[in-house]
Amino acid sequence: MKLKMLAMASAAAVLSALPAFAQEKALPLAEARAQIGSIVSDPVSMTSVMRQLEPENQASFLADVNAAISKMPGSNEEKAAKFLNVNKAALKGAAKGNLANLVAEVFATVPPEALTLISERFAADLFNRNADPTQTYFDDKYLEIATNLFARIESRTEGTDDAQVRNAFAIAMLVRASGSDYSADSPLVDALIGMLPDEATRNEVKNEWLPAALSESPDYEPMLAEADAGQQPNPELALQLSGPQLLDAMLQDIASSLIDDAHRETTPFSDQAFESFRDPLVESLGEQPPRTSDPSKPWSPSNGRDEQPDHEDLPNRYYY
Repeated sequence: MKLKMLAMASAAAVLSALPAFAQEKALPLAEARAQIGSIVSDPVSMTSVMRQLEPENQASFLADVNAAISKMPGSNEEKAAKFLNVNKAALKGAAKGNLANLVAEVFATVPPEALTLISERFAADLFNRNADPTQTYFDDKYLEIATNLFARIESRTEGTDDAQVRNAFAIAMLVRASGSDYSADSPLVDALIGMLPDEATRNEVKNEWLPAALSESPDYEPMLAEADAGQQPNPELALQLSGPQLLDAMLQDIASSLIDDAHRETTPFSDQAFESFRDPLVESLGEQPPRTSDPSKPWSPSNGRDEQPDHEDLPNRYYY
């Protein structure tokens, strides 16, 4: 009898301690901020830090990390690679129900010149509508998914610098991820552009920015010029710097990391966004020229802009 009572008392003591232990596992935001330097050096560690944060702290912490990368020295390519790796790792660590908030934070806090890379790679690597051959997302379902996500992005970017440029990058990502060529009359484009705040912006995005960004040779100059942004990174070099093998390893287990015993992370959006990675990382960007390669463009070297250096000429510090 005494042994039974002792066992019951021990079990009660253990159970009473569990809530306190679970609470101790949450990482305070101040302690997470102390790790920003190591995260910038090792972007994959962003996932584990995000998983330790309370959901309400994840977006603000991602904004802090993006701000730190913005201030660091280095080439546009080096910084774009950091933004790409860190933000992909952050999405992998999203708390249940928090994925869309983190996607919105990406488009609100990454500099526009780096969004040229992120928009394309998110569309190909994470949010590709056709990434999972076992599931079909018909036009109506994808339209619902895309408009719901863009509503979250548009709400977050409101009041930020260059809000409409950031929104245009998000629209470009969603259109590219749909697998369809750009058409100003498509229901998807019409619905997303219709969510922008005024007619002048809608016309500029529809008739100038998106046709250029979603052409066979993507041209982001109209958007970057509007934002008075920095030089667009050379996408091929930035991807080389991002460490393709590291990204492949991260992407291969994204789907399993967002599945619990009952169901997937949040919505059909997260299902289609985080299925198996199938695209070769550099395939769709290998033919793109740097922003400065066309001598007919106003931003070419002959028109007073510094020429983008070839990767062979960059110092070794630009390589991991």
